[in-house]
Amino acid sequence: MKLKENLKFLRRNAGYTQTELAKKMHLRQYNISDYEIGRIEPNIQTLIKFADIFNVSVDFIIGRKGNEEGSEDFSIDQYVGELHVDKYTSAISDAMKNLPEEKKKKIVDAVLFLVHNYD
Repeated sequence: MKLKENLKFLRRNAGYTQTELAKKMHLRQYNISDYEIGRIEPNIQTLIKFADIFNVSVDFIIGRKGNEEGSEDFSIDQYVGELHVDKYTSAISDAMKNLPEEKKKKIVDAVLFLVHNYD
């Protein structure tokens, strides 16, 4: 998996538009677009900011996952598998992405209640 694909996945998974992410990064929207299409690559300081915002490692963003024997290639599919994200979870996430935080919390609480009380 390449850097550009990882950045796009992480941004979408976090529910940010390019403009919203650019604002958080103190960049312009076209910078995010350029990174996502591979026109340019971010410098190390920018990679660190991305890692902080998405709460992942720089290795993950660039497509590598460290291990004791060195680093191995790491794909978004593996990441999604580790998160136990499926089409249902993704659908809920997509539906909630533009809601205020208070409403998101209420929905999560309701879903958790249903899951824990499902027979």
